[in-house]
Amino acid sequence: MTPRTRLAWVLLFAAACAAPKTAKLADNRTTPLVVNVDPKLVEMTVEATTALLDADDHNELGLRVRITGKALPDAQRPALNLGLVLDTSGSMEGDAIASLRDSAKGLVAKLRDGDRLSIVAFHSHADVLVQNDVITSATRARALKKIDGIAARGTTDLASGLAFGLAQVTAARLPAGINRIVLLSDGVPNNQTNLPATLASIQQNGISVTSLGLGIDYDTTLMTRIARDTGGAFHYIEKPDAVAAVFDEELTKMTTVVGRGLNLVIEPGPNVKFHALPGFTLAPDGKLYAVVGDLAAGETRDLMFPLAIAARGEGSTAEIALATLTFDDVIGKTGQQKRDGFVALKTSNDAAAIKAAVKIGLEAARVRATAAGATLEAIALARSGQIEQARKRVADAITAVKAAIKKLGDPELETIVTELDALSKDLAKIVPPPQVIGTGMPHGTGMQLDHAPAPAMAPPMVEPTLRRAEERAGETVRGSKNRRR
Repeated sequence: MTPRTRLAWVLLFAAACAAPKTAKLADNRTTPLVVNVDPKLVEMTVEATTALLDADDHNELGLRVRITGKALPDAQRPALNLGLVLDTSGSMEGDAIASLRDSAKGLVAKLRDGDRLSIVAFHSHADVLVQNDVITSATRARALKKIDGIAARGTTDLASGLAFGLAQVTAARLPAGINRIVLLSDGVPNNQTNLPATLASIQQNGISVTSLGLGIDYDTTLMTRIARDTGGAFHYIEKPDAVAAVFDEELTKMTTVVGRGLNLVIEPGPNVKFHALPGFTLAPDGKLYAVVGDLAAGETRDLMFPLAIAARGEGSTAEIALATLTFDDVIGKTGQQKRDGFVALKTSNDAAAIKAAVKIGLEAARVRATAAGATLEAIALARSGQIEQARKRVADAITAVKAAIKKLGDPELETIVTELDALSKDLAKIVPPPQVIGTGMPHGTGMQLDHAPAPAMAPPMVEPTLRRAEERAGETVRGSKNRRR
C-alpha cells in the first residue's frame, strides 16, 4: 500500500468515527440515534421545621418533603389507558345511576383519539361492557352506546369488578403511558376474600386506582385503602350530581402526568425516630416508605413527617434524614429517575436562638399533619367498635395541639382544636351494625358466602360530616389538595 493510499484510508476511518451514530430503518434509510435526557419536570426539596436543635433536650420536629411537577406543554401529553369500574347495583337506582351514565359519557367524550378505554360494570357479578380498545370516532360511539344501556340491578360484587378492570387495563398496559383504574361504588362488597390478591397485582403492575365513594353506605375503610395502597386518590361524593366534577378533576390529573409511580423512602439518621402516620409504612429498621402515586404537571405534594431526636452535645451536627424519591419519567421517556434530599442540623444550648430558629409556618404544618393522622386513627378505631379508645386518641391530639398553640402563638391552630372536639362528639354516635348472616342462596357460579361486615356508622345526619373529616385528613396526610374546595 502506498503512503498516499494509506493516508486516504486513515482519513476515511477518522471521518467514520467522527460521524454521528445512525440506525437503519425498515427501508434502509438511516436516522441519528437519540439519547433521551431527563427533562427535570419532577422536583423535590426536603426541609426541617427548625434550623437548630436543642442540645440538652429531646426534640420533636417535622421533615417537610415537597414534590412539585413543572408545567407541561399540551403537545407532550402522555397516552392514557383508562379502566372504568362502575357500581351498577340496585342501590344505585334513580339519580345515582342517571348521574353515573351522564358523567361517564362526559368523561369518554373528553378522551383523545389514541387513548385506550375499557369499562366494567359490577352488580351481582361483573360484566365487561367495553373491551380495552383504542379511542377512535367509531369506538367512542360504541362506548357511549354501552353506557346508555347501564341499568341498576342486583348486589355489589366489587371484588370481581376490580379484578375484571385490572385484567382489562393490564391487557394493553402502556409501558410509557398512564395506566389508571377509576372505581366508583355506593355500597359494601358482597365478599372481600379475593381483594387482597387483586390489590397486590394492581401494585405489582404499577397501576393507580382512584376510588370514589358515593353516598354514606359504601365501605369507607375499604375504598380509602384501595386508593392509598395503590398511590391513587380517594373522593367522598355526597351527592350524585358531583360525580361529573370529580371525573373532570381526575381526567385533568391523569392527562398531565409528568412522573409516574412515585415512591418515597426516608432513612433516619442516628437516634432519629419517625412517628407512624396512617397510609405510610414504618419499617422495623426505622425507614419510612410512602407510595405517592402519579404526579401531574403543576401539582405540588407537601408531605410532613413528624419525628423525634434525642439530645446530643452542643455544637454537634445531627444527621436528620436522607429522602430518596424514585419515579418513571413519562415525558422524557428516560426510564426510572431519582431525586435525593438530605437534612442535617446543628445543636445549641442558646434558648433564644433555638426559639428563633423554629420555622413557624412549617411547624404549624407539622401540627396539622399530626392532628390529621390522629383523626384517621380515631375514625378507624371507632368504626371497629373501639369508641372510647378513639375518643382518647382525639383527646391526646387536642392536648398536643393546645401545647403547640402556646409554644408557637399561632391562633389559626385553634381551628384544629374546634374540629377535633366536634369529631370526638361525632365518634360517640357511631353504632356498630347488626351482624349479617349468609343466606346460602346461589350467587354467581358458586354458593354465596357470608357478607363482609358492614362498616360501623353514625346516624345519617352525622355520617356525612365524619366522611368529610376523613377525606380532609387523608388529603392533609398525603400532602394533596382537593381542587373542588
